[in-house]
Amino acid sequence: MGREIERKFLVKDDGWRKGAVGKLYCQGYISRDEQRAVRVRIVEDQGFLTIKGRHNDLTRLEFEYEIPL
Repeated sequence: MGREIERKFLVKDDGWRKGAVGKLYCQGYISRDEQRAVRVRIVEDQGFLTIKGRHNDLTRLEFEYEIPL
């Protein structure tokens, strides 16, 4: 179990892009309501099931499990 901390930042310019490497994500939500969000995500050759709890100020509980493809 972990705690997700929501933060947002403004980036000054595009200088970071030249060092970035992209990955293909495919995801969908099984359930989404006020209490929780349940998501399945595939990143290249790995699968993940993620359960996120209700927001509490800037944080929320997050559970993530690797799943077989």
